[in-house]
Amino acid sequence: METLKEIKSKIEINKAEKKTRLLNNAYELFGTKGFSDTSISDIVKKAGVAKGTFYLYFKNKEDIRNQLVTDQSQKLFTNAINAMNNENLETFDERLIYIIDHVIEQLKQDDSILTFINRDLSLGFYSKEIEKIFNDNAMGLYQMFIDGIKREHIQVNNADMTFFMIVELISVTCYRCMVQKIPCDIDTYKPYLYAGVKALIHQ
Repeated sequence: METLKEIKSKIEINKAEKKTRLLNNAYELFGTKGFSDTSISDIVKKAGVAKGTFYLYFKNKEDIRNQLVTDQSQKLFTNAINAMNNENLETFDERLIYIIDHVIEQLKQDDSILTFINRDLSLGFYSKEIEKIFNDNAMGLYQMFIDGIKREHIQVNNADMTFFMIVELISVTCYRCMVQKIPCDIDTYKPYLYAGVKALIHQ
């Protein structure tokens, strides 16, 4: 006979699996049909759950999209930070540019992520789940940014605003160059992007 603890554990596992199915299937549908043409009914049907189950985890379609954008953005930056930690980079500029370059290379390998994220990469840092995000490993980038400018005594008027501008610059640049091919391909634009990032830091 199952104990109450075992039953509760199975219920929690079942809930987690349902949420994961909703997220995975929403990601697939948004990528193939587009966000506007995908309905909540489409998502729950593909996920094989009742419509009421959707609202146990998400308020609306925008809510699940924001969660997906947050998850994808965090994965990109977490992978980049982990890779950077295995490199011998001395200066703050070198570490930051390495991370940005690593993110871009990940997006080049799977541009479907960028198409889905659109220009909302910063949602991975600035969403309604900000408390959760700041406790997540991906936010190591934010902490690295703050620690770096302090350690190297870089005078930044507003560190939070500068950090936001950098993430937005990466986001928009990647979308324009890699999806819209404006004004050129991303490899051609990289030197200009990195120069812009350095200019923001060293105001």
